[in-house]
Amino acid sequence: MKSKIIYIVVGVLAFGVLLVMTYNGQQRAKINAVQTAMKKLDKQQVATTQAAKELETNYNEADEKAKSSLIEFAKYYYTFVSQHDYDARYQPISYKLQLSDENKKQLFSDGRDDTGGSKIDNLGIRSVYDSAVGYTSEKQDKVIETLATVVIRVSSDNTKTVKQAVLLHGWYDTKLNKFVSIKVNDLQ
Repeated sequence: MKSKIIYIVVGVLAFGVLLVMTYNGQQRAKINAVQTAMKKLDKQQVATTQAAKELETNYNEADEKAKSSLIEFAKYYYTFVSQHDYDARYQPISYKLQLSDENKKQLFSDGRDDTGGSKIDNLGIRSVYDSAVGYTSEKQDKVIETLATVVIRVSSDNTKTVKQAVLLHGWYDTKLNKFVSIKVNDLQ
């Protein structure tokens, strides 16, 4: 009888150990599943963070390039002392522009009167870039809307030098790295 009790106790203990081991195995499997899911989430978070940083870096670089390009445009556009200089304004900045023919014609008129004479030379008109501050708005469809407040000094043979403020409004295509449209608005 004693041996039966020992067998029963050993059997119950073995059964108990098996139950505990089964329960622990199930819990370990759940823990492993949670750890695997956490690792997957960590990888996704790292990838998302890297993508966000890349987008921010690309935007900031494009933003700075758009502002500096518009200011560079202003320097060439508003600096001339003769008809020859006036006619040559487009050339140094043409690589930063992809304007429509109409927009190009509006911006780069020939500066001549109805008889074909040079208004620039006849009136002694001179323009010098003084300073500028650039601003940008949000990027939409790979285009950044860019503004620059430009101060220029304008004079002629009949007038003294006057400072004038102008607002340039440009649309910079980040895929082309060029302005696709620029408008000029006098502020004074």
